[in-house]
Amino acid sequence: MTLGVTSNMRTHEGQSETLKPKQFQQLIEHTLATSKHPIRDCAILQVSYRCGLRAMELAGLTLDDLLDEDGRIKEQVTLRKKTTKGMKGGTAYFTHTEVREALSAFLVLKRSTKTMQVRNLFISAKLTPFSASSMCRLVSNLLTRAGYYGATNHFGRRSLAHNLNKQNVSIYNISKILRHSSIKTTEKHYMSVDKDTLAELVSGVDKG
Repeated sequence: MTLGVTSNMRTHEGQSETLKPKQFQQLIEHTLATSKHPIRDCAILQVSYRCGLRAMELAGLTLDDLLDEDGRIKEQVTLRKKTTKGMKGGTAYFTHTEVREALSAFLVLKRSTKTMQVRNLFISAKLTPFSASSMCRLVSNLLTRAGYYGATNHFGRRSLAHNLNKQNVSIYNISKILRHSSIKTTEKHYMSVDKDTLAELVSGVDKG
């Protein structure tokens, strides 16, 4: 597969292609096999895909945000205003089993390498926090190296919305999970038509 980032990469929110669960699993497997920092990078991808965090929120996430007083991963993580788009803050839900497993594995690694003194959860190989732009580049590179050229750092949020919509979750609840202040934002940027679903609907006509 070709390495590197495509020159026409789109970075505006809501413009990335989505990944279906099988594609995301392939992305995880490719990252585990090829990344120099596979445990960290898989944890980042899981949080993006299953919790819907933006790159700036991933970069700003700290151990204090993530862990409770007993050092356990919270199920509801309060995102500080300065780390979120529009300084709005909000709550992200870290309840998915694969998210918690990936983060637990990463925390074991983080503790063993004695990088807990850096309070940012995700840090670079130079032991410095990611900026929003460097986190964008990291996620986009992971996607490109796995062959997903139409996906950008916004793939996680769009995929989460797409998958929830396919499970018949209401747009109101999807909007709340994505922390949008208006449902119109969710409708405009995140509610795409699934051609496979349309094909299934048409195939079932007159079968009732």
